[in-house]
Amino acid sequence: MLLQIKVYLITVMYIFGALFMVLFPPRNYEQSGAKRRTVRSLSADLKYTQYVDYKTLLEETKRIAGDDKAVAQAVYLKPTTFENRSLIALELHSDRQSKKPGILVVGALNGMAWGAPNAILELADKLLYDSNYQTPFFNDYDWYLIPMGNPDGLHFTQSLRDSRPVDPLIWSRNMTARNKARPSHWHKNVDKENANETCFGTNVNRNFAYHWQDDVHRTPERCSQFFPGVKPFSAREAQAIRKYVDGLGQMIHLAIHLHASFVPKKEFILYPWRYSTRQQSNYHKLQDIGEYTARQSRLTDGRLYEVHQSSNDVRVAGSLSDYLSGVVGVDLVFLIKPYHQPFPNSTDFSILDTYVKKSVSTMLSVVRGWRSSTRQNTLSFFGRDVEF
Repeated sequence: MLLQIKVYLITVMYIFGALFMVLFPPRNYEQSGAKRRTVRSLSADLKYTQYVDYKTLLEETKRIAGDDKAVAQAVYLKPTTFENRSLIALELHSDRQSKKPGILVVGALNGMAWGAPNAILELADKLLYDSNYQTPFFNDYDWYLIPMGNPDGLHFTQSLRDSRPVDPLIWSRNMTARNKARPSHWHKNVDKENANETCFGTNVNRNFAYHWQDDVHRTPERCSQFFPGVKPFSAREAQAIRKYVDGLGQMIHLAIHLHASFVPKKEFILYPWRYSTRQQSNYHKLQDIGEYTARQSRLTDGRLYEVHQSSNDVRVAGSLSDYLSGVVGVDLVFLIKPYHQPFPNSTDFSILDTYVKKSVSTMLSVVRGWRSSTRQNTLSFFGRDVEF
């Protein structure tokens, strides 16, 4: 008799539970757009198989925002660049009715980081359309993605990809050296305001107003690839990012600058400060998350990323990561630098494939490391943490 009563009670509880779910469906299910989103086939193949240029970026962000208006929005940042291109921010919100921890990702501030826009668009594609990524990553966060932080610089270097390389100082100073030639490396934009007849461009990642120029005794010359601008925020790209990020304010909890290492077998996960060897107050947390990320996103040849404070290798003032940490007040800021071949062969898909997969894996591992450090959405079963 007692057993029958228990069975009846459990049955009644299940019925009431099912009825409650029908009458009061989970808000995240109704409002996140999950029912309207299309889940694409789960394969290891990349969607974007050519290096993304600015025209492709415009088309793809418009398509994503148009197809998924409930969860995606394209924002065109101001001011436009010297060559009149807008930086584009792609905002992804699974639930517009509530504010969730925000994750900012900025890529391709460097004119040679061709694969960074591909990696960030691939990340957006996985968050929106791949069910393996929607639950642990998309539904719990608001994402703010800037795939191409230096569109003029990327357009400039990509347009010269087939030319023979020469030293960038020679290329800048000697007009005749530019005949059918390109600089062997180019880290700047193409800003020609306040420039002389030959040298132009500003290194955007040295143009942010946080301890600007604190790493040098003398301003690098205009022809240098490390020229930081005539003053902080003289680069329009830096102005646009500042205006956008300052508008987000306290919504950003984690920021990632997707960069590139152009030296083989030298790949990094770094954190502020870049301008000083002084350690941050949350140094141990940043190091722990970085080491967790390195273990989770082991490199293709079995190596681990080098994880340390940015200034351990070289001091760099006026960087985006220091500005986000020191001025905007983002608690967790990481600079990710997978290897990227300089001026890669545009027809060799394997080079792009490797960079993009490493980048996406590393960015998501940073988020997992953050979740692990806060034990967010984690239960412990018999001493083992299980994420849900």
